[in-house]
Amino acid sequence: MPEFAVLLDRHQIHLHLLPATVAFAIVLAATTWYVRDSVAADRWLGGGSTVGLVCGVTSALIIAFEMLLWPRKALRRMRLFPTKYWLAAHLWIGLASLPLAILHCGFHLGGYLPAILMLLFLATIASGVYGWTVQNILPKWMLHNLPAETIYNQIDHVSGLSVEDVRHMLVVSCGRRPTVEDQLRLDLQGFEDMDMNQTIIIGAVRDAARGKTTGRTLQTGQVARAQDDRERLWTAFDNLEGFLRHGAIATSPVNDRRESTIWFNRLRKECGEESRNLIDVLEQQVEQRRQFDTQRVVHRWLHGWLPLHVGLSMSVCVLLIVHVWTALRYW
Repeated sequence: MPEFAVLLDRHQIHLHLLPATVAFAIVLAATTWYVRDSVAADRWLGGGSTVGLVCGVTSALIIAFEMLLWPRKALRRMRLFPTKYWLAAHLWIGLASLPLAILHCGFHLGGYLPAILMLLFLATIASGVYGWTVQNILPKWMLHNLPAETIYNQIDHVSGLSVEDVRHMLVVSCGRRPTVEDQLRLDLQGFEDMDMNQTIIIGAVRDAARGKTTGRTLQTGQVARAQDDRERLWTAFDNLEGFLRHGAIATSPVNDRRESTIWFNRLRKECGEESRNLIDVLEQQVEQRRQFDTQRVVHRWLHGWLPLHVGLSMSVCVLLIVHVWTALRYW
C-alpha cells in the first residue's frame, strides 16, 4: 500500500496548499490563545470563556461551511467555484474544526448532549478521512491490479458476453452444437466447411505495462480443432458457466484461486496438446470474472462510506443547533 504521504498526488499539491495553510494557521492561533489564557487562569478553560466561545463559534461556522458542499453540487452548472478547490477546502478546513471543538469543550465531554455531539463529530471526521484515504489509494490499486476492470454497472452484462464468447469458441473448435439455440444464434449451418483457423475475440482487458495504462486491448485467439476432447471441454464449460456469469456466489470448482489452478492443470493433463489454447482461454475468463468480484468489493469500499458520512453530518448539524439553542437559553 502507498504511504500516507502519497495521498496527495504531486500534481495536485497546489490544490491543497492554500486550504491546508489556512486550516493550520487557524488551529495554531486558536491553540496559542487557548493555552495562554488557560495558563493564566491555572485551569483548562471551557466553552463559557472568551477563547472557548470563539473556538466553538468558529468550529460551528466551519461545520456550516462544510454543509454548503451539497448546495454547491446542486448549483454546479453555475460554475461558482471549481469543484476541486471546493473539495480541498472541504477537507482541510473541516479537519480544523475538530481541534477547535476540543478546545471549546475544555478537554471534557460535559453532559449527555455535548458528549453525544462530540462522539458523532469524531465519527463524522473519521468517516471523511477514511473516504479521502480510500479514494486516493484504491483507484490506483485497481489500475495496477485489476486489468480486467470494467464499468461497475456493466459487470453482469460483460460477464454474459464472455460466456457467449467462450461458448462460441467451443462450438467452433469442438464441432458440437449442444442446443438448437446455439445453432440459431451462431448460424452454424454448414459447420463442417467452416474455417477452423479463423480468429475470434475472446475478451478485452487493459494493457498495463510498467505501471502505465495503455488502454483496453482486444484479446484474440486462433480457433483450432479439438474434437477429440469435445466431451471434456464441454463438461468443463458446464462446470465454469455459473462462475463466469455470477462469480464466487456460484458453486464451482474454480471459486478458490489455488483450487482453480489445480483444476485447470488437471484438465490440461486430461486433454491433448491441441486443446491447450482453449483451456488457457477458459482460465483467462475465470480470472477476469474473479477480478470482477474483487472490483465489486473495492467499489463498496470506495462508495459505501458516503451514506454513513452524510448521515453522521446531518446528525451533527441537528445536535449542533440543539446545543447552540440550549447554550443560549441558559446563558
